[in-house]
Amino acid sequence: MKKTFLLLMFLLALLPIGVSADIIINEAMASNGVFLNERHDDWIELYNSGSDKVSLEGWYLSNDPFNLHKWSFPAKASIKKDGYLVIYCTDDDVITGGPSGAIYANFKLSAKGESVYLTDPDGSTTSVTFGAQFGNISSGIPSGGEGWHYLEKSTPGAVNSSAAYDARAKEPVIETAAGFYSGSVIVTMSCAEGQEIRYTTDSSEPDRNSTLYTEPFEIKKTTVIRARAFGSELLGSTTAGSTFFINDAAVDASVPIVSIYTDRDYFFSNKMGILVEGNAKNPNYNRNWEYPVTIEYFDENKTRVIAQTGSVKVNGGSSRQNRQKKSLAIYARSVYGGSDSFDYPFFENRDYDSYSTILLRSTASDFNSCRLRDAVFGEMSDGLGVYYQAGRPIIVFINGEYYGHYNLREKPNKYSLAQWEGITDPDVIKGVDILMGTGMNATDVVQGSSADWVELMNYCRKNKLDTPEKLQYVLDRVDIDSLYNYAIFNIILGNYDIGNTRVYRFPGGKWKFMLHDIESGCMGDKSDPLGSIIRSKSSKTNNYPHYILAALLEQEEYKDLFLRRTAEIVKSNFLYSEQVKPIYEKWSAKLEELLPRHLTKFRSFSSIKDWRVNVKASMYYARIRPRKMIDQICSKLGVQSAAKQEYFGEVFKLLDIYNAEGT
Repeated sequence: MKKTFLLLMFLLALLPIGVSADIIINEAMASNGVFLNERHDDWIELYNSGSDKVSLEGWYLSNDPFNLHKWSFPAKASIKKDGYLVIYCTDDDVITGGPSGAIYANFKLSAKGESVYLTDPDGSTTSVTFGAQFGNISSGIPSGGEGWHYLEKSTPGAVNSSAAYDARAKEPVIETAAGFYSGSVIVTMSCAEGQEIRYTTDSSEPDRNSTLYTEPFEIKKTTVIRARAFGSELLGSTTAGSTFFINDAAVDASVPIVSIYTDRDYFFSNKMGILVEGNAKNPNYNRNWEYPVTIEYFDENKTRVIAQTGSVKVNGGSSRQNRQKKSLAIYARSVYGGSDSFDYPFFENRDYDSYSTILLRSTASDFNSCRLRDAVFGEMSDGLGVYYQAGRPIIVFINGEYYGHYNLREKPNKYSLAQWEGITDPDVIKGVDILMGTGMNATDVVQGSSADWVELMNYCRKNKLDTPEKLQYVLDRVDIDSLYNYAIFNIILGNYDIGNTRVYRFPGGKWKFMLHDIESGCMGDKSDPLGSIIRSKSSKTNNYPHYILAALLEQEEYKDLFLRRTAEIVKSNFLYSEQVKPIYEKWSAKLEELLPRHLTKFRSFSSIKDWRVNVKASMYYARIRPRKMIDQICSKLGVQSAAKQEYFGEVFKLLDIYNAEGT
């Protein structure tokens, strides 16, 4: 019996103490800048060094030493022999997007450093501790090495890099100022003592094999210089970048210049480039791929006011199909060593100067026509209290190459909507609901939930608002001013793409409308989109969510309010010579300056003459539509001549003055 006991103790002594030695925490990323299907979560990688597959049922992962059972692995989770498993760490309640079949833990990692604990079914725990992390740099056990270090290359789900470091080189300085030069320019750079500079001139990210900087050098054509510092015992630095415009006509333009650049493959390779079709069945530009990019913004005086690394992806819907140009969304991302905001007052009609995202808009369906309608109509709506995207014309360079006229726009997302509404509480911002189209389908949800909106629409469809209680139910849930102003403005404008509707609601607030992609206005004198906006409750939705307005217009009080609001909006926003024409003329004057060069690269239309004809036609419809639409609205709502005169008599006199031919 004694011998048996001693033998048992000897065998137990041979077993590893703690979690099975075969399963180790091998690598982690606490500040991830790699986007996979619109997500960029932190992650932890486990490695199975054993010769057998290991089931993880009953295992736990945590970042809290007082709650080691914070997150349990899914029942079927396992790691094959010599295999890896990546767990994405997020505190989101609902996971959308991300890698196919990904596993998500219910906690995030701290970029300031922390410990991670792995506990097996027997309660044995192993842990790793990492310090402050660099953006988009992983830490882990180097291949063939031991201990935790910063890794030269992150490799989730694969063998780790053997290049590992405990400190990082300091970003070099490109001492020659970025900007506009004639003839040529001598570029000078410097770095910290004991480090060396490697640089590129093709917009690619420098590595340890890039050109070594030994002395100032000359460039004679427009070039993007990117530079990093390295040391034998140091992780490569963040990247410095500068665009040098040499003998470029852009210097004469009176608009800002935007230079964006990144590794060429991110833009143009058939395998992964977002600006090309690629070889797959689903074109590259239709995917939500997002890559790192640097943006430099030179103001009207050609002074560089923004030089920041963020990320880029193609933006828009049908506009993606434009083979010549794509609209691009540029995101501020601190994971690349910068900030989560672009801090500059890009737009004169905004009283804030910080943006999470900006758009470089190719002008979408207005590409071959006026190239200004969406931005002009947004400015025309100013004062109505309805959110619209601010904008200004710019010139864009991509990887040092001229890419012509774009319109810089504010991106309509939860952050810009919060700024518009004056909301600063992060929890309130996070809780916003944003819907598109009618909002009646699951695919219409941009963010949040449509449940309350669908309930409201169905209530209005099924009920007459003929009691104070029924009416109050609706008034408590939708902002009537926003609903009316949005509907009336679009009717007068003639936005036939009215199905591109967006509504939003912050927690504790009411549903409101935003003006989004309205470039399809002032293209004719037909009644569109009146028939989609004002419809009976018994009619099915025609892309536009009409039930709420239909229910309100059944009540004389709210029909009266709608007609009076129509008169107010015409007086405040559609008096042609005072309110409309100056905005058109401001934008067209800028484009008149930019389009000759633009047309040498992009044949948006055959000539400047054709463009002028298009703009003149749009201005014509902006001038004549208000009177025509008043007539159409009155006809639609059964307003007789005497009542029509009561509502719009003063407006007709003003239109005779300000919207007459020749004004």
